[in-house]
Amino acid sequence: MKRSYKIIPVLIAFLLAFPALASADKYRVIRVVDGDTIVVNYDGKYEKVRLLCVNTPESVHRDKKQNIPMGKVASNYTKERLKGKYVGLEFEGPFRGRYGRLLAYVFADGQNFNVELVSQGLSAYYTKYGLSQKYDQEFRKAEKYARKHKLNIWGDPGLSQKYLRLKSKWGQHRPSTGSIDVQKSIEADTGAYIGNARSHKFHTPDCRWAKKIAPRNKVLFKSRQKAVNQGYVPCKVCKP
Repeated sequence: MKRSYKIIPVLIAFLLAFPALASADKYRVIRVVDGDTIVVNYDGKYEKVRLLCVNTPESVHRDKKQNIPMGKVASNYTKERLKGKYVGLEFEGPFRGRYGRLLAYVFADGQNFNVELVSQGLSAYYTKYGLSQKYDQEFRKAEKYARKHKLNIWGDPGLSQKYLRLKSKWGQHRPSTGSIDVQKSIEADTGAYIGNARSHKFHTPDCRWAKKIAPRNKVLFKSRQKAVNQGYVPCKVCKP
């Protein structure tokens, strides 16, 4: 028997309500890899972007056994919403992940698409690598809504159990990269450098520009080379 999937109009995501991104939608979506990964033209270079705090079912995994119909539903939804559009990117924590992909919230038509995926039941609120520093409550409300209305993964008993088991294993989030945590790390490692996730520049801890970085945009690097490898450029003032 063919399973039917529920997609609630985008208006639902809008009604979940949260502030629009301050920066303009300026990065064109070149390709959609799957539900939670896209390719954008980022300052003249094609870059993969892994969406923060979401983890949609697989659709293009190397291990084909992991690819499931719901993964295709999520992938198609992202394609319909984002492909060819200009989107905004908002960074939080590390600028890149272990595979070199940009880590970001993606904003389409002024709305947080990461939260939208959760509100549509195409992902749980994914907290393995930490709670959202800025949109935690929005993600919680979105997941609660999707579970209440049994949307997509929450309408499939097998998938629901799988995601609930995963969420229990994710447990508590890792320490945030806020100013207090960054400062403690700096005190423990005097060779550290501080990066700005918005400007993509890095500084010495005592640089006057490092002290002006908003806590949510601070990224700590243990060595100069790691900062360079992540695509950051040295500050022209402190010359790290």
